[in-house]
This record gives sequence, C-alpha cells and structure tokens, in this order.
Amino acid sequence: MDVAADDQREKTQLTSSDKYFIEQRDLIVQDINNTMDSILNNLNTLNISLENSIAVGKEFESVSDLWKTFYNGLESSNDALMSSQDNDPEGSQK
Repeated sequence: MDVAADDQREKTQLTSSDKYFIEQRDLIVQDINNTMDSILNNLNTLNISLENSIAVGKEFESVSDLWKTFYNGLESSNDALMSSQDNDPEGSQK
C-alpha cells in the first residue's frame, strides 16, 4: 500500500511541464509502435514476394536443365569435331 501512496503523491506533484512531457512521450511511443507495425507488415509483404519469386524460379529449373544439356551436347560435339580435324589434317583437305 505504501507504493500506491507514493505513486499517488508523484502524480499529484507533477508540474504542467512534466504532464506535457509525459503526453509527448506517450505520443512518440505510439508513433514508434505504429511505425514498427508498418515495418513488420512491409517485411511480411517482402517475404511473400521473395517466396513467390523463388517459386517461379524453381518452375523454370527443368527448362534450364534442358538448355544446359543442349549446350553441353553442342560443346562436346564441337570438341569432338575439332579433335578429329586436329588428328587428321590431310583428311580434312580432301
């Protein structure tokens, strides 16, 4: 009960500048709270967008593998053609 009495005395002893300070502090804390909520919502939106982008990228993974196989096949056939020309320079002139 002594603590409650001390709190009551402190409240009655507040000057007008103290009351103004407390009001402004409460407004700033409220503004900070609103801003943090906004940041949290925006981060959640960003997270959803990133997840969607990753999902779209995964959908094209099979197409990417197909093109990679195609280019690797072209490269290996080109290397085989070049090595056969290097091994048989007279045959390529006929």
